[in-house]
Amino acid sequence: MGLMHLGMWAALIAGDGGRAEELRELERQLAAPRPETRRAAVKQLVELGQRPAWELVCGALADADSQVADAAQVALARLDDARLLEELSGRLGLRHRDPWVRLRVAEAFGRLPRAIDGLELLAVLEPREPELARTLLWTLERQLAARRELGPRDKLAREVERLVEARIDPEVRGRALVVLARLEHFRSLPHVADCASAREPVLRCAALEAVEASGGWSEPQRLEQAVRGLADPEPEVRTVALSQLETLSTKPALIALARQLALEKRPRLRWRIQAFLRARSGEDHGADAAAWEAWANTVQGPWSTGPELSRRATHTGTGAQLAGLGIVSDRVAFLIDFSGSTWDTKVGDRTRKQVLDQWLREALEALPPETRFNVVPYTNDPLPWERNVVPAQRANIARALESFERSHARGRGNFYDAAVWAMSDPEVDTIVALTDGVPTGGRRYDMDLMVELLVERNRFRRIAFDSILVDAPKPRRAQWERLAHRTGGLCVEAQLD
Repeated sequence: MGLMHLGMWAALIAGDGGRAEELRELERQLAAPRPETRRAAVKQLVELGQRPAWELVCGALADADSQVADAAQVALARLDDARLLEELSGRLGLRHRDPWVRLRVAEAFGRLPRAIDGLELLAVLEPREPELARTLLWTLERQLAARRELGPRDKLAREVERLVEARIDPEVRGRALVVLARLEHFRSLPHVADCASAREPVLRCAALEAVEASGGWSEPQRLEQAVRGLADPEPEVRTVALSQLETLSTKPALIALARQLALEKRPRLRWRIQAFLRARSGEDHGADAAAWEAWANTVQGPWSTGPELSRRATHTGTGAQLAGLGIVSDRVAFLIDFSGSTWDTKVGDRTRKQVLDQWLREALEALPPETRFNVVPYTNDPLPWERNVVPAQRANIARALESFERSHARGRGNFYDAAVWAMSDPEVDTIVALTDGVPTGGRRYDMDLMVELLVERNRFRRIAFDSILVDAPKPRRAQWERLAHRTGGLCVEAQLD
């Protein structure tokens, strides 16, 4: 019977034989060969809401199919059984032998509508498992943001501070700094100062985020830190600073944005500044920094002075387009979905793949030579053309197109792993995904969950996700639009004909 206890079955049979039979049937469905059947069983078990049903849901976290395990992970946010939650803090969840179960439970705890024991979370945090460590810190951050009591704040702060001071993965240290800032503002101050001048850009990004997270910095202090971030040599740090100036949206912040428009060298960031100012003002001064500064000097408060305009700026950055999407970045990875629809759908006398060949050729051949790019088709796994972005020189473009046009890879569309792979290139500031909008491969299936996971993983990189959707179902379009909005990107639809 797996996780089910015989005593509980006996009680159910005695009290409600029909419900016990329903649970037995759903347990049988959890062993069905079709993942769609198992996923439906998880959802029905959640609706039953009884402890034996929830135990079966917890067991589904270990399902090898992403749509089943994701459904169980998402469902855990509705669990309100104190005893079962306690067991999930142990071998049933955070100390489970399967690393995927540990990771799924760690994330789900951040969405629980009730307080959890923060010290228990920190007790299982192991810096040698950086993905789990980052997730546990993210969960603490979300629970603190919801103003829940997670235990003695001094003890929590002391444990988190040890992580900030440790020589471990900078991504883990950075998240620990943000959590510490939420826990104890004054205790975080020397660490914010240290990280603001750290060698690793991740820690400089974390210092800026900690300023925003603590709630103890005045508006002029926040402005000062953000303006200082604009002078950073690394674009991801400048992107965090831009985001914070957008949040402030005061006259001094808007003036700083207008001035940065004249100084910024990276096309993606110039596009972002221009797009924000358009949306904020209801005006369009293009790339004229002086005109934008003159407008900013008229602002009296954090309000819009006109109708909101589209975030799509009037320039494309590089002048190139892919299927109607302007390529605004000079450091871009193109992710192309090679799942079944690429080969099975005909467009007149051509396959969809042949249309994609033409679209990619037109885009790459229009890239300025100073652009650096990579092409990453993906099926169950990412199939990168190069390890990192390369200059958009004629020889490289010819090699990329030859490789792409000759490829006949088939499989399910694992967008999540392809995106994570592309994010590992330190030069990339934009991912352009061309997809049917329905991820089907890998260990991630639920697109709403995927958006949150990618945004969190991206927090110290600030890569923009631009998406081109081809024949995507309407509910999926909203999810991809949310990913674009959360990362400062764009989402468009393309017609094959």
